[in-house]
Amino acid sequence: MKSQKSPTIINCVEELKKFCICGSGKNLYISNLMPLKIVESFIDIMDEEMEITIFDYREMIEDNSINLKKNGRTKIKLNKKHEIYKQTYYYYSKNSIKYITTMIPQYIKKYCCYTLDIQNYRFMQGKIFYASYENTADLINEKNDLNITRQSVYLYEREACKINLVKKEQELWKTINKLEIKPSGKYHYDEEYIKINKEVYVRLSLIDAHTRIIINDILITRDQFNKEYIKSFLITSLTGFPLDTIITDGYNAYPQIIDEIGAKHQLCRFHIMENLMKPINKRINTLERKIKNHKKKIEENNQKIQKLKTQYPYKHGRPPKKDKKAQKNIKNRKNLKRENSEYKQKLSKHNNEKTQILYYKERIKKIFDVKSYKTGINKINKLLDKKDELPKFITDFLKNLLKKIEKALAFTKDESLPKTNNLVELFYKVTFPGKIKRIYRTVEGAMNRIRLNNIKWMEKNVIERHMKIMENQ
Repeated sequence: MKSQKSPTIINCVEELKKFCICGSGKNLYISNLMPLKIVESFIDIMDEEMEITIFDYREMIEDNSINLKKNGRTKIKLNKKHEIYKQTYYYYSKNSIKYITTMIPQYIKKYCCYTLDIQNYRFMQGKIFYASYENTADLINEKNDLNITRQSVYLYEREACKINLVKKEQELWKTINKLEIKPSGKYHYDEEYIKINKEVYVRLSLIDAHTRIIINDILITRDQFNKEYIKSFLITSLTGFPLDTIITDGYNAYPQIIDEIGAKHQLCRFHIMENLMKPINKRINTLERKIKNHKKKIEENNQKIQKLKTQYPYKHGRPPKKDKKAQKNIKNRKNLKRENSEYKQKLSKHNNEKTQILYYKERIKKIFDVKSYKTGINKINKLLDKKDELPKFITDFLKNLLKKIEKALAFTKDESLPKTNNLVELFYKVTFPGKIKRIYRTVEGAMNRIRLNNIKWMEKNVIERHMKIMENQ
């Protein structure tokens, strides 16, 4: 005997009633659970005299808990363009009458004229590209045939950011925790200066070196920024996370701070070389100017010599001593040739110095390509053995490098440790590029933009990257 199953048809009908559309004359009644896009479609295709009323779906449910009774309608102008009505009701509660109006919070907020997709447009657009409020208003108006103002776009973005940013950040961290993406203990730290409305602010950022998770990213005034604040920022940000090494640039305060919080320290190779490149570039630019001037002088002298030759073109032998002009011509040519000889000597000397500086620069770069700490030390000592031949600024650089060599070559003791702080430099270019850095006039606006771009960074560089690594394994 077949087992009897309980019927589900009645339940299905009850569920379908929630999404009911019904009509009477020129009136069209639509449930408040119906997607608003359908409502807008009806508005576009129907007669202008047709009236649309949004009713509470509970009206269609026979055993609804409050037994709603119709009590007129409230007119609203959807997106300040289409007139529709919302059904009002009354019901009895504890011997008193209460009144409610049909709400559609998933599509439009109370006391608002514009739908949520219009209100959130600026926020969604900001995830793809930057545009001014005025341009955003023009895009909305062109696409939807509206007349929204720049000020409304600004106010709606502020409201959308307060809700959507927090919501999206929470979703990201839930996904990261679900995928079990955990901090590695090795972090990049840096800061950058940002000018907002003529005031200077400092952005402090801490990023995981391997998973690329943004551990912390804040914006403070320049007055707040000091050695103690950096230490407090690192301690607060890393509480509860594993701590092994922090990679930084060459700011003098970092070694002491990182030692005090109990972490290892890796100095950025790029920033170390940048400190060397300043005096190198200064000297090379000076040499190149001199080389260019000497070449120019030699060329000018050659032209003068050629011109003097054409003035007295004797075909055979020397001109007689009585020919004073010819004798003077020869003397001038000899002087010019002697000058050229001196310029060529200087030219050779400057070229040799330039070649030597570039040679030593390449040798210093190779110090940071070593695989062992001992090899790096040996390379420095070999260079210092020739300190009498080295330019003074290179000797001074090498002596200074020896003082912090353990932090400069920390990567030799841990292959997984990055040699540079380039990841955080890339992070700054991606999340707050220079082309928009000076546009913002409020800290709130700048921070919203940073947080929005940080979300994109986490989606692409943390979650998507992790998924690809897992697929390839």
